Amino acid sequence: MHRLLLIFLGLLSTSFVGAQSVDSAETIRVMQQLADNYWRFQAGDSLAWADPTYDDRAWELTSPAEPLIENKALWASGRGWFRLPVKVEKRLVGQDFQLVIEQYGSSEVYLDGRRLAVLQPPGTDSAGSQRIAQLIPFRLTDTSRHLLAVRYWFPRQPVYYANVDINPFKMQLEKRSEAGQNLILSHRWIAGLDYSLAGIFLLLGLLHSLFYRANAAQRINWWLGLMMLAFGAFFLLNGLSALSNTLQLYSLIVLVANLLGYAGLALLLTAVYHYLNRRRGKVYWLISCLLLVDVMYQIVIGPLPEPVAGVAIAASLIEYVRVSWLGKRRGDVDARLPWNSLRIIFFVVLVGFVILIVLAFLSVVLGDVDSLVLMSITTVTVLIALLAIPLGLSLSLVRDYARTYQSLRQKLREVEDLSARTIAQEQEKQHLLAVQNETLEQQVAERTAALQQSLADLRATQAQLIQREKLASLGELTAGIAHEIQNPLNFVNNFAEVSLELVQELDEEHEKEAERDHDLERDLLTDLQQNLAKIGEHGHRAANIVRGMLEHSRVGTGQKQPTDLNALVDEYLRLSYHGLRRAGDPATDKTVNYTLLTDLAGDLPSYSVVPQDIGRVLLNLFNNAFYAVGERQKQETAAYQPTVSVRTQRLGDRLSIQIRDNGSGIPAAVIGKIFQPFFTTKPTGQGTGLGLSISYDIITNGHGGTLTVQSEPGQFTEFTITLPIPA
Repeated sequence: MHRLLLIFLGLLSTSFVGAQSVDSAETIRVMQQLADNYWRFQAGDSLAWADPTYDDRAWELTSPAEPLIENKALWASGRGWFRLPVKVEKRLVGQDFQLVIEQYGSSEVYLDGRRLAVLQPPGTDSAGSQRIAQLIPFRLTDTSRHLLAVRYWFPRQPVYYANVDINPFKMQLEKRSEAGQNLILSHRWIAGLDYSLAGIFLLLGLLHSLFYRANAAQRINWWLGLMMLAFGAFFLLNGLSALSNTLQLYSLIVLVANLLGYAGLALLLTAVYHYLNRRRGKVYWLISCLLLVDVMYQIVIGPLPEPVAGVAIAASLIEYVRVSWLGKRRGDVDARLPWNSLRIIFFVVLVGFVILIVLAFLSVVLGDVDSLVLMSITTVTVLIALLAIPLGLSLSLVRDYARTYQSLRQKLREVEDLSARTIAQEQEKQHLLAVQNETLEQQVAERTAALQQSLADLRATQAQLIQREKLASLGELTAGIAHEIQNPLNFVNNFAEVSLELVQELDEEHEKEAERDHDLERDLLTDLQQNLAKIGEHGHRAANIVRGMLEHSRVGTGQKQPTDLNALVDEYLRLSYHGLRRAGDPATDKTVNYTLLTDLAGDLPSYSVVPQDIGRVLLNLFNNAFYAVGERQKQETAAYQPTVSVRTQRLGDRLSIQIRDNGSGIPAAVIGKIFQPFFTTKPTGQGTGLGLSISYDIITNGHGGTLTVQSEPGQFTEFTITLPIPA
């Protein structure tokens, strides 16, 4: 890529050949005799090759300006000879010239077999400098043909880039008075052009990076920033490559520079696609692949073959032109900017050629023209041409920012006007609000008092409902207890009557003095003893029931005590069953034959609970189970068997109580609400909705357990109580 830039400079420079003086023009003709096409080369080393009489027609035509790596024989051997026949016109005979040589490596220069100079870099080891530039006095005293021979050698080093374009040496013949100045100027202008372009591109890359950081939504700044930084680093490394002292270092710098140059071209295409909002299609990816193959071929293999050299670069530039033209045809002002940048290049180059042609014409008429002026015009032309494309894209973004800034200023003025009107309206509103606030505060105070009264009434109602639920639970329990007491009382009464009859028979037998039957007396006494034992047993049973009733009705202290949960479950199951049947609950009609199933684990430990509270929970759950099976019995056929089962078991560090019925079940839509206060599925007047809520609170808050429910409508409902076992 850098070679293409130098070729472009050379094309522009050819236009001021005619601007030289007569002597300079003759000097140019001498320089043309040192042209590439006349050099002959032979690898190896022999001092006989400096002899002008030596026949070198078998040597190959190879210029020393050809890169070292392309001269296979020289690259393999590391040394060789270059020979060139020269002659001057009669007018230049005897004039003093300088042979300007810039080379890599070492050489000896011979003219007609006589050694003119030895060019040896100051350091010849692998770490030393291998570049040298030298001016050699040169004069020809006749117009005969002479032989210029150069014995050349260089230290071979491994390279990182197979297309290293460093050449053995460049040789020019210039006037003695101008040689040194021209050598300095040529290097200064080339280096100045590289560093100027590097500084401009790096500065633009930094600016676009800052723009992207300030506004990441404009992705174009990201691509332009990367492109500018890539081109900036490319030109910077090209400038530094001229200062590299060894072939290895030079190859490394050229490798990185060319990678950045090709990346910059790809980013240029990406930026114009993104700027014009075009989709990157097959053409874009094909050119990207060509660029990648191009640079990889040069890294691994070497210079591209002549027919395809520069095809990828030309394709990328052509694609840029094509996309820019398509953007121009859209008619959008911003979309024309890439095309306008191409127009700028065309006009700048055209104007540059015209100026140089005019200067060449004036030099013929008026005389010599300062070469510094020509070099300045050429450099400015190249700078503008190279910067037109990136600056065109950058200026388009500047225009966008300018329009955005103007739009923001307009909106700011509108906002200020709107704010002024809003402030005036706000002042009016503040006055109205001040008047309304007093009214609202008074209304809020009145409503707050009403709400507080309503809240107090609601709390009183809730307390009454809770008390009603407790009384209902106590009434059901009392009915069950009355039924339970009735059984032992019946036994006591029956055995008391039988015992009274036995006493009468015993008394009658005792009055018989002579006919007393002692065996009968003993049997009567035995029966009487058994009856009295039965009376005592059932009396104790009644006393226990009464004691349990008193404990249930007594205001609980909330203190836990060790309790046999199996006994508690069994007792409250029977109390609930008999209580509901005794109370004449339609859902538990006495004619219904209920099935009660119990599966009580034998390994349950004595567990510390508040018996009254757990009993209330069990009673609520059993009552609900009997109600559910009773309701289903009303709707089912005779084949349905109402069943209520209870199961206790130990599960690791927890114990569970499962109460299951085969009633009508709970619908899925309401199963999540059954533990909410005042929610019930029973008809109006048959439930308060507090039983399960109180039960849930007793189990979870009072005992640290869980109360869950599972149900399938029409199949079953199962409540599960889990309580943690203390360690």
